[in-house]
Amino acid sequence: MNVTHLNQSEKTTSKPATDETNDFLLQAFILLGFVSIIFAAVPEVDLLVSQFFWNAGAGFELNNNSALIAFRDVNRFLPWAVIGIAAVLLIPNPFSRSFKQPFAPHKLLFVITFFAAGPGLSVHLIKMLVARARPRALQEFGGNAFFTPPWEFTNQCARNCSFISGESASAFALLTLVVFVKPKYSIVYLVAIGVLAAAFSFTRVLHGAHFLSDVIIAWNVMLVLAVLLWRIFSRNAPQIDAIFSAK
Repeated sequence: MNVTHLNQSEKTTSKPATDETNDFLLQAFILLGFVSIIFAAVPEVDLLVSQFFWNAGAGFELNNNSALIAFRDVNRFLPWAVIGIAAVLLIPNPFSRSFKQPFAPHKLLFVITFFAAGPGLSVHLIKMLVARARPRALQEFGGNAFFTPPWEFTNQCARNCSFISGESASAFALLTLVVFVKPKYSIVYLVAIGVLAAAFSFTRVLHGAHFLSDVIIAWNVMLVLAVLLWRIFSRNAPQIDAIFSAK
């Protein structure tokens, strides 16, 4: 996302919001297409990466590592915490009024909508459509399912499938909170949270729960969705803020 634009939404008019996000939206789509083509052209990369964390005797033994499990659980908790806090701040109440600089309603609504539409709805729709088996379910790793490349519709999984990674999508969603960060600290925030989100995401590969492509493509799908949603909320920021300010 264009960091400078995201943090100037209070001054945004519909024209600059559209102009700036149009360019970045195209870039996001190109990046998603490029990454998808790479993994489709060389699907063996997924197997090679997963193979590195598997052995015939113990399987994906890091799946039982208590520290990694606790780390994963933090990532599972954070989306609910973010949504809950954003919802409380969005609804007028004594707590939200205690801030000297209240959070802009259109930003809060953007974050809530993104978490619901991205890591929530979009991920589960793609999982159901593609039905890709998880690494630990494959014949190559002691299971019964067949390996399929990303974006290939198959019937190798009945529920809670591998592609795309929901927890990677949730980890990426933390980056959207940059809309609340002052412009001069935006890059620092994105780098720091980006490293944390990448760590959250890659643990799913270590556990044999996802392929590398499940993680990377999830990030790119979420990037496209984040830009699309931000176009809507930034263009309509004055109207959204006025609605909540009137309550």
